[in-house]
Amino acid sequence: MTLARWREFRVHVGMPLLAPGRLAEEPILKYLGAFQWQAVADVAGQPEHAVLNEAGERLHLSMISLELGVGAGRAWDEFDEGAVLGFRQRTGIYGHKLAEGLYLFDQEAIPDEEIQGIGTREDLMYGRRPWAYLTHGFTTWAPATWAQLETPRAFLDRPVPELPAMPAGIAEHQAVERTGVIEGFADWAQAVALPCAAPVQAFEYAVTPETDLDAAGLVYGARLPAIMTGAERRLLRERLHLPLSEPLVTCLALQHRRIYHFANASRETSLHLRVEARFHPAAAAAPAPVRTLGRLYFRTDVLRGSDGVLMASSLVEKVLRVPGQSKPLLTEWARWLARMPAR
Repeated sequence: MTLARWREFRVHVGMPLLAPGRLAEEPILKYLGAFQWQAVADVAGQPEHAVLNEAGERLHLSMISLELGVGAGRAWDEFDEGAVLGFRQRTGIYGHKLAEGLYLFDQEAIPDEEIQGIGTREDLMYGRRPWAYLTHGFTTWAPATWAQLETPRAFLDRPVPELPAMPAGIAEHQAVERTGVIEGFADWAQAVALPCAAPVQAFEYAVTPETDLDAAGLVYGARLPAIMTGAERRLLRERLHLPLSEPLVTCLALQHRRIYHFANASRETSLHLRVEARFHPAAAAAPAPVRTLGRLYFRTDVLRGSDGVLMASSLVEKVLRVPGQSKPLLTEWARWLARMPAR
């Protein structure tokens, strides 16, 4: 078996990678996907645009699952303009048709000795650095689904870094599509449902071709978390019995996301989103420059507007991190908690 090697990428943090006060999720997801494609093309010994199937058709990487975490005791607001992110990445191949990518990144170089013991997603999850876990399948262009997987022709003629077992994200993908249950968030079941008229809220999203479609004319997988975040914002601002203010909602920051993709969308004009929200208030803490006031969880399904086919499902944990000197926001949250039903 050929072992995968750890690759290294570096990205300068400029304005395109930043949201107000923190590193932005969407551009990081785009970089992760690009790094995965570069790694796969390297395995094939070809540039990305030249990876073909056995019939000579161009192949694409279609995302199956993605997971992103900030790391134990870390926060995205550590990263600011001018920082340099160092990525370490390793890609393995399963069955010649599936790719798994493990990622660590930080604003300091990650030494070789630290990554040598990393072999699974769980090794990433319980570390101290920001991390990501991606799975992809090789497909030709197909707007309906990624299920018709292909083998890159180059993989038949050269050794590839073969995985000994099916990647966790692939096996989970099948279970989530069948049951709708996303595991991996121990606090989700104990979290309190946010007070809405109905536990699951529905939203419509108008697809914007200039920003939402990829080079193949499909809804870009890296755009879906941002589209989901827009629905989350609307839920908190419009659908709660006691809505939160825009400045307070802006303080939400990603802690952990897990998302599974089931179908693509081509020529769609709208998407349907179904969102369920829960929260955990934070324990009392001493004043600090940035205070974590609670954790919110959002379970979201995205469906094609044209036929209602399920495109993706996500569960995300976000932390409410508020500047310690922002008395209006601290007071708003305290009043909001006081009016919540007793647990």
